[in-house]
Amino acid sequence: MSSKKTSNGVRAKLHPTGTEDVYSRVNRLESLVLSLIPKPPVLEDIPGTNGNNAATLSSGQDDQNIHISEEATRTLRPPQSNDMDSIVDGRQYIGESHWDVVLRDIAAVKKYLDFDRRIQERLPPLVEFDTPALLAGVPSPIKLSDLLSSLPSKVAVDQLVSHFFQTYTPALPSVLMLHKPTFLKHYNIYWNDISKAPTIWLGLLYSVLCLAMQLYVRDGGEPPSFHGITARTSDTFRTRAAQCILASGISTPSPYSIETFMLYGLSEYSRLSNGNVGFWMLWGLLVRKAVHMGYHKDPKASPSISPFDGEIRRRLWMCISQMDLLLSFQLGLPTMIRKEVCDAETPRYLHEEELSEDMQELPPSRSPSEPTQISYLITKHHILQVFAKVVQYLHDSSEHSYDRVLELNDELIRARSKIPLHLQLQHESPPEFVPRSTILERMQLQMTYHKAICVLNRRYLSVTTSKVLPSRLLCLQSAMSLLSIQTTMHKSGIGWYHFSLTSHDFLLAAVVVCLVLHNFRESKGFLDVTSGAIDGYTTTELLSALVNSNNIWEDVLESSSDARRAARVLGIMLEKFQAPPLRTVAEEPRSRSDEEAEPRLAGAVQVGPSQIDNEIAGLETMPSVFDWDTWDSIAQGAEFDNLDGLWNVQGE
Repeated sequence: MSSKKTSNGVRAKLHPTGTEDVYSRVNRLESLVLSLIPKPPVLEDIPGTNGNNAATLSSGQDDQNIHISEEATRTLRPPQSNDMDSIVDGRQYIGESHWDVVLRDIAAVKKYLDFDRRIQERLPPLVEFDTPALLAGVPSPIKLSDLLSSLPSKVAVDQLVSHFFQTYTPALPSVLMLHKPTFLKHYNIYWNDISKAPTIWLGLLYSVLCLAMQLYVRDGGEPPSFHGITARTSDTFRTRAAQCILASGISTPSPYSIETFMLYGLSEYSRLSNGNVGFWMLWGLLVRKAVHMGYHKDPKASPSISPFDGEIRRRLWMCISQMDLLLSFQLGLPTMIRKEVCDAETPRYLHEEELSEDMQELPPSRSPSEPTQISYLITKHHILQVFAKVVQYLHDSSEHSYDRVLELNDELIRARSKIPLHLQLQHESPPEFVPRSTILERMQLQMTYHKAICVLNRRYLSVTTSKVLPSRLLCLQSAMSLLSIQTTMHKSGIGWYHFSLTSHDFLLAAVVVCLVLHNFRESKGFLDVTSGAIDGYTTTELLSALVNSNNIWEDVLESSSDARRAARVLGIMLEKFQAPPLRTVAEEPRSRSDEEAEPRLAGAVQVGPSQIDNEIAGLETMPSVFDWDTWDSIAQGAEFDNLDGLWNVQGE
């Protein structure tokens, strides 16, 4: 991979493509096939040929005089079996292995590669910014023809749009932000004359295409029509989306503008890491644009807004507020949305086919127990509403009472208990017919709850009075549950490390367990690994969970900058316990909550008590108070040489 400086000093990474190499190989294959063809006097009656352009071979002809029929190169699709196996004029059968058929396939591939090379010539070098393109300064979109020039063929666009709607991950629920029937309806209308499509809708299409490309990459693949140019094409789509937003007026209220901004923003989020401040600022622009357009107010008070548009607005505002809360918390900042001025209602539990643009009124909401496509986001919204109170409590500079903490704990527990059965994580392995996306939704909901519990109660881990025992128990249980989910995801091959919010949660859980072990060690003067118990867990279980998590982070070091930071942080903490650098997977972290439901994994290797006893016998003495403010800054991306500052805070 080479690189060069752009005009503004940004280093552009030039990603090599494999098209030229493939093209030369196809040429060699064609030559090889030609050299192997026997030379009968005449080869005739080939389907799709005639006397003027038939592929003929005379016994004295040179191989270079062979002409492939134009009909044979007219299609880019793989030939079907009924195209190949045919009887010509009732006399001659030509099967799939016939020479002319093989040459026809090769010619079709060459024509496709020629198209691929023309696409590459129009693509600019891939420039990797560490801020969103909309903030970094994208090239001016000059003319509509420039915006349209990057659109691939209808076949390729159809494929990407289909992949966008079929590939869904709850960690990035972009597909839930569009009403599929309505989008496809507009897509089919606008594509008939794409030059007449609104510029902002064109940006929406580019955002969908970019997200579809990113979904392919996260799954370790490439779209068939973009082999070797996926990264560059995805970058081009993302840039075009930003240009469309600018060209249509970033502050101009218009149909599709919120959807376009949201999906473009998520395309930036999925490539940026470590709680990027630039993305938080970008989302802030979206928040203000949505408020300017009245999305924070319930549309029932506005007769001019149709029932369909009103329900879509509720869905979009719910997504905007959820991301605002999670991003702001990750960066240690107050939320940008003022709840006291918002009265938008929670969307209804409705199936997608129950919504249409020409509907006169909304149907009644279905029961939360009935699965709908929107059920996950609504359920998560209910938990996050309590989490928002937790964040507000933490940012409140006034004196707090521990009674308020207990009240918030109770609210979180109640919100969790209301998770519908179809979204609850089961103790046993899920049935095979349960979709993978549903299992991920269940995990994400549990992670949201456990994250809130850890954040609310973590400051009481070092307090030894019996009054705060509920906080210590809940916090440790949730931390171990998070580590258990991390193990399950990793074992299942789920790319959890692609998203900074998820990575942040798992690292928080590891720090909680580390602090609990330290506090126990300091209070007892030693760690009794044979009989010692800490709030229902043995020291063996806790240290095994830390070692296991560290191993997982090291497994994905090359996949994420967040993973490299997390592995470094956790490695330093484990050194303080002098834990062994095991490369085996330790016993899966165990949850003790009555309602917990992480599935058990087979084949785990347990770290033996005697081994741990030998390794942690010389544990250094550390102060009992942990500086969570300093830790938050490190988790948000602050540079650090060591973590001594976390442990050297004097007691209260």
